[in-house]
Amino acid sequence: MPSAALSLYLHALQTALLIALPVVVLVAVIGVAVGLLQTVFQVQDQNVSFAPKLLGVAFLVAAAGAPALELLRKLLLNIMAALPRLAGL
Repeated sequence: MPSAALSLYLHALQTALLIALPVVVLVAVIGVAVGLLQTVFQVQDQNVSFAPKLLGVAFLVAAAGAPALELLRKLLLNIMAALPRLAGL
């Protein structure tokens, strides 16, 4: 049972990283780019960087939403398949 639980934990962690990491990297890159542009043009409005980040995340969700849902579906199927082993049946 501990190996089944550990395997599920590692699979869940891997799935979470695969789903969250592209979003975090995209927002960081957009934030740095917009920050550079704000510095060059001396714009000090904090709201300027929100729209590009929002559009970038929306585009990423539209482009990679289906593969992310497929990863979550596989995780759910693995969890459902491991339930009898975890219950000791």
